Amino acid sequence: MNLNEYPVSVSFLPDLEIRDEDDLFLTLAKAAVKDEYAKKCGISPTEIFKQVKIREEQSPTAVGNGLILPHIRLPGLESPVVVLAKLAKTFDCPTPDDRPLTMACLLLVPEENPVEGLRFMADLGSCLRADDKARRLSGAREAEEVRKLLAEVRKATHTLIAADIMVPCRVFATPKMELKEATRLMAENRQEVIPVLDGRKLVGELSSSELFKLGIPDFFSQLKSVGFIRYFDPFEKYFSVEAASHVEDVMNRELPLFPQEATLIEIVFAISVQHQAVVYVVDRDNGLLGVITQAQLLERIINL
Repeated sequence: MNLNEYPVSVSFLPDLEIRDEDDLFLTLAKAAVKDEYAKKCGISPTEIFKQVKIREEQSPTAVGNGLILPHIRLPGLESPVVVLAKLAKTFDCPTPDDRPLTMACLLLVPEENPVEGLRFMADLGSCLRADDKARRLSGAREAEEVRKLLAEVRKATHTLIAADIMVPCRVFATPKMELKEATRLMAENRQEVIPVLDGRKLVGELSSSELFKLGIPDFFSQLKSVGFIRYFDPFEKYFSVEAASHVEDVMNRELPLFPQEATLIEIVFAISVQHQAVVYVVDRDNGLLGVITQAQLLERIINL
């Protein structure tokens, strides 16, 4: 691919002044309908705005690294349409890494070819993760500069990787944490699985399924029915174990670990075929960089 070519129609708005989130989405929508591909669809800024708002209410699209990436699928769109805006001032809203927004990108994806939308997301994510490319993106003043940068990234990488999908880990336990405290943490945050960190290093995970097994006698695994023990209290043993235990006593140490460069198919295989509820993205020293859950994979890939 020629570096001056890029299979996505890109518009760029530098130093965009906005009042609030609605103003941001409507401004991006108005810019998008000026694109030749969007014009062919005959869609109005109001309709784009409505669809984006519905999408945001279902699942916010702030993805971290200072970026919000609202996206919708449109029937009849011949090519992905992108409006990238650099905000004049940072904008605060809930984000996965707690960083305020500095950029916004509206992505219109062809209904018949959503894969191109995923490829663009991967390209933009690569730009934001690499310091030199992030500086070029931040310093861009014209759409052509952005297209050239994205084309360079597309030439070097061709697939969605773990780093494009992962999110930062917000809830975790430590090995010496009392089990009672860890289970309370899981309950309060409605997390079925949490990693166990020793500093930054990932050393294990604590799962609700394993915790439930603490209360089940060993002979249960041999039973075909619970008919004659239906009145047994399965938590009698659990509470006695919990009171005297720490996380390191019960955590799982066999974990699905992936580097940032792991491909999408590797992640899908681990989650769908190997039935991993959570996979962990780590550096060479097993430092935890992010997590990918079944829900995140569905949100990012299937619901695009």
